Amino acid sequence: MGKRGTQCTVCAHREASAIDLALARGVSVTALARRYDLGSDSIYRHRANHLPATVRAKLLAGPDIEGVDLDRLKETESESLLAHLVALRHRLFAALDTAEEYNDAGTLTRVSSQLHANLELTGKLLGDLGVGVTNVNVLVMPQYVELRVALVQALASYPEARQAVAAVLHQLESKAAAEIKPRELPS
Repeated sequence: MGKRGTQCTVCAHREASAIDLALARGVSVTALARRYDLGSDSIYRHRANHLPATVRAKLLAGPDIEGVDLDRLKETESESLLAHLVALRHRLFAALDTAEEYNDAGTLTRVSSQLHANLELTGKLLGDLGVGVTNVNVLVMPQYVELRVALVQALASYPEARQAVAAVLHQLESKAAAEIKPRELPS
């Protein structure tokens, strides 16, 4: 409470927790005043009267996670992350429109890059992008065919070895071919 029974405008603000965390992290009062449409003096008073060093330290340390359902937390955080990515993407598209309107090539490039990163992260979060999983069938690569031909030709003067190597290659190729599954077409 401030003077004469009035409530602190920062404590009453719907984003009071975010403001407290930003203050604890060292965000400037001027930036917070502008972002949350508050007076700088109100934020200075709030920091001095309602945000002691112990509270700031606890905010910086993060929440106590004992007894927290980590699976549920992961689910809700993923949903929140996705919502923020979508909201950010809307703002990026608006910035892209503005950059195009003003023919600002530099901003177009930067915003396009950020949109790409946003879409990529969203795809990873949703599991739409296979990250780190690449299957390469070497049996259909031209280099393999060249190696196979050269190997069999090199063994031409050793008919038994040539026959044995060809049989082993055929066996490996047949096994690999049997493991290849056709792609399912979308319905």
